[in-house]
Amino acid sequence: MTRPQPRHALLLAAILAIAVIGSLTGCSPEDKPLPAPEGVTVVQGPYEPENEEYGDVLIVSWDVVKDDRVDGYVIYRAEQGLGPNPDEKTEFVLQALTFALKYEDEEIHTTDLYPTMKYFYAIAVITEEGAVGPMSEEVEIEYTPLG
Repeated sequence: MTRPQPRHALLLAAILAIAVIGSLTGCSPEDKPLPAPEGVTVVQGPYEPENEEYGDVLIVSWDVVKDDRVDGYVIYRAEQGLGPNPDEKTEFVLQALTFALKYEDEEIHTTDLYPTMKYFYAIAVITEEGAVGPMSEEVEIEYTPLG
């Protein structure tokens, strides 16, 4: 995402005027933080009727955020290996940026040491200027490969 640059003094003056008016009315950008997405879900899919099983992809979806400042969404993921000696949950890391309301995670895996993995997801909004809002509540799913 590119950052728009002010091209005219008039634009800069308008921005300053909005900031001054906002400070006079008690409204500032800090007063209205970016919202966190809601309705976040994760499922294994897609369903394969011929096998009566779900495929090896995790599908994360969320509700649209109705805020004019929102330009897209940031997907974060953490993971934890499950097995005889469970691993510690990792920190959330940036997984993807999207304009959509759904993300298909095909980068899922297990190992001999951890035959089942637990994946955690959280979503945040991002503005055109690159400001990122707070993360949604996390959702989780356990994944064991087919076969």
